[in-house]
Amino acid sequence: MSRLTHVDLRLIRIFRAIVECQGLAGAELVLNLSQSRISASLAELEARLGVRLCRRGRSGFALTEPGAAVFEASHELFEAVDRFCNQAGTVAGNLKRVLRLGTVDALVTNQEMSLPQAISAFRRHNPSVIIDFAIAGPEELERQLIAGTRDILIMPCTNKRSELHYRPVLEEKQSLYCARSHPLFNLPNPRITSDVLSDHPFVARGYLHQFDLKRIGHHGEAATVEIMEAQLILVLSGAFIGYLPAHYAQGWVERDELRALRDEHYAYHSAFYLVTQRGAESPLIQRFAAVLLGTRGTARLPEPAAASR
Repeated sequence: MSRLTHVDLRLIRIFRAIVECQGLAGAELVLNLSQSRISASLAELEARLGVRLCRRGRSGFALTEPGAAVFEASHELFEAVDRFCNQAGTVAGNLKRVLRLGTVDALVTNQEMSLPQAISAFRRHNPSVIIDFAIAGPEELERQLIAGTRDILIMPCTNKRSELHYRPVLEEKQSLYCARSHPLFNLPNPRITSDVLSDHPFVARGYLHQFDLKRIGHHGEAATVEIMEAQLILVLSGAFIGYLPAHYAQGWVERDELRALRDEHYAYHSAFYLVTQRGAESPLIQRFAAVLLGTRGTARLPEPAAASR
């Protein structure tokens, strides 16, 4: 490759996403591109480099030796690009005109988060910046951040990755709920035990179902979801019990449509973090992070352990 072009950077970024996702199918979700387009981009990059980068077929996905070398070199490449953006952005005030924000859903009712106020304050000082805002589950958001298609995330996490930087934002109370039509709705709290709960179908967050099941001593999930609205719908159906953010469920609790089950025993708090790529924060990302953290006085939270949202 005699000269690096904008097209080459795009192709290398696609290649990195393929490797991070261990194949084209996973990269399709992260990049929001069809597998045929991803495959064509990979073939174009291989043609430009004159080497085969990976093997893919029935035996699975695997990097070739040149592919592993290119992937390793790509880390240094994009670190250098990020350093350039940081330095040029400091001089130009804002080289990067798009802020790609990603969060989990069901944050709008969280008064401690103050996300709308943070966005409002950020826009007042950066009126020309385009905000690309995506809502997804934690695992999907993390894949996008690592692939470089998101700049900054607000989400809970169960495990920390060395290449990502985590700053605590707040703790969110999670309670176990059932709907008015559920058999447990009118059962006195002392009678709600793990044995009783295990007899009722449970809906679990797909990215956290083992933690959810272990917390209440349940044997297995009867349904899984990735976002809180789906969780709420299934709990409101009366066919399942499941965890919801307390602030998100509050309106239905006040209307006597939901009940928190033995809150003193089964409720817990989930730590939320502001997540970015380590060493890859442009001035724009730094400004948004400062505004968000400044909008709310953030207390120090414990490091992510076994339980989260």
